[in-house]
Amino acid sequence: MRFFTLHERPGKTGGDADLLAVKTGFSWWAAVLPPIWLLWHRLWLGLIAYLLFSTAFGFALELVDMADPAATALGLALSLLIGVSAHDFRRWTLGRHGWRMVGVLRADSAEEAEILFHRSERRLVASVPVTPAAATVPRPMTGSTDAFPRLLS
Repeated sequence: MRFFTLHERPGKTGGDADLLAVKTGFSWWAAVLPPIWLLWHRLWLGLIAYLLFSTAFGFALELVDMADPAATALGLALSLLIGVSAHDFRRWTLGRHGWRMVGVLRADSAEEAEILFHRSERRLVASVPVTPAAATVPRPMTGSTDAFPRLLS
């Protein structure tokens, strides 16, 4: 089982929200085929950055005249770095486009995570009566001086 973060499409009001489940952890496809993975997930900024960086990286290796085994090791290290951070970059891009993270679930697949989220959301709505006391939202702390009063005195 894996952990999935669930993101809600911006601008949705009422009805079933459009959800997108993004898994956490390493992405083998992003490590092995970064341009294709970036295109598949429509991460255009990441694709442009990858192409620019890989071109500059290739020119730098030619300029330094690095040995082939060392260049291969650096390329593998870059691929591993991309595989580790691929899903985080996808979450960052969704946040930039206004998607809101609404939950984190453990599931076998993205589809199962979305189904589990809808079930738990319906159960929460059905089991919690809305009262005026429950509807109030606590105010965030204002000002930095009253955040930790015992530490300041």
